[in-house]
Amino acid sequence: MKQLKLVLLLIVVLMISLAGCSSIPSTKPYLAQDRDTRWLNDITYLEKTLPKVHKDLYFHLPEQAFQQQLAELKKKVPAYTDEQIAIALSVIVAGVGDTHTGSSIGSEYRYPLELHWFAEGIYITGTSKEYAKLLDARIITLNGKKIEEAANTLKPILAGANESWFKTQVIYYLPMPGVLKYFGLSTSDEIELGVELKDGQTQTVQMKPISYKDYVAAEQPAGPVPLYRSHPDENYWYEYLKDEKTVYLNYSSCSEMRDKPFEIFDKEFWDFVQSHEVNKLVIDLRQNRGGISTILDPLIKEVKKSSFNQQGKLYVIIGKDTFSSAVLNAVRFKKDTKAYFVGEATGGEPNHYGEVKQFKLPNSEITIRYSTKYFHWLDEDVDTLKPDQVIEESFAAYQAGTDPAMEWIATKGT
Repeated sequence: MKQLKLVLLLIVVLMISLAGCSSIPSTKPYLAQDRDTRWLNDITYLEKTLPKVHKDLYFHLPEQAFQQQLAELKKKVPAYTDEQIAIALSVIVAGVGDTHTGSSIGSEYRYPLELHWFAEGIYITGTSKEYAKLLDARIITLNGKKIEEAANTLKPILAGANESWFKTQVIYYLPMPGVLKYFGLSTSDEIELGVELKDGQTQTVQMKPISYKDYVAAEQPAGPVPLYRSHPDENYWYEYLKDEKTVYLNYSSCSEMRDKPFEIFDKEFWDFVQSHEVNKLVIDLRQNRGGISTILDPLIKEVKKSSFNQQGKLYVIIGKDTFSSAVLNAVRFKKDTKAYFVGEATGGEPNHYGEVKQFKLPNSEITIRYSTKYFHWLDEDVDTLKPDQVIEESFAAYQAGTDPAMEWIATKGT
């Protein structure tokens, strides 16, 4: 009898497992030969699959609106280019309102621009050799339109993003010719940029897109680097600031390092803290875009019961790039400790959909990301976690290699 029960239990477990594996429909019935049918089938597959696998697809965008948008896109397939269809699909999925749900847009040809949105505006932080004189220039206009207005035109492609996350993400879309054309910001491949060079002079520049294969980066002059950017290849590290009697811990990715699991790092960290004179503890999450939120739990627990858990001794730095699991870590510090928050509003929402999985459309093989879980961490439903002391990321500090957030903590954070 016991053996029969065990067999039945194994059968049930197997059926549940198989059911989970088949949650994403087979793509075979949707494969097609001619171009228009391939796209029509991809759109139909998205329409049937995404509502089935997402935690709650219609929490923001009504089902009827979602289906209507896809139906309208199907009518445009014969007239649209492949790139226009891919962008339109990305806009529709973004309209769901969940920043973890979406599709990536690829572009072999791009304008040779690496951009960053600082407090003073949008700057060119990297470019090709041909445009080396544009390094560190501020963009004023794009095809005669103020660059901030041009950026805001692209908001539908980042519909679920708060203002902080929008500023970190829109810079990836601005250099895409297809995106600019889709949103009516340009009519040809060549664009005109109005820029303010680093010497203060203004200039108009004509720019054409190039293949990423032909991109040769302009040499960046060596300059000072702030502490928080000094270990770009490490997910977590710490440094003792002897003069300030401060231990600074940088946690830039919610991911384990192969050569040093967090459990080992955590023990080394606390051994170091206990053997040195430390008045302040700083946890820096400003560059952390997420991963596995539970990795930091042991450290948060230790901080909670430590002597640093009091006013004037514990600081957490957050910023526009603080996203997903890193926001959950920040919320834990906010709820469980007396940490004082410094920096900028987070790119991620405290309460949000996440735990991402993905599937591919049958013919175009576009990857669709979707959320499988809802995280509710704050009773107040806000779209960002704000710092107690706002210190914006500035181009002046970037150029000087300084860190106003750490400077404030050292001088005024008492």
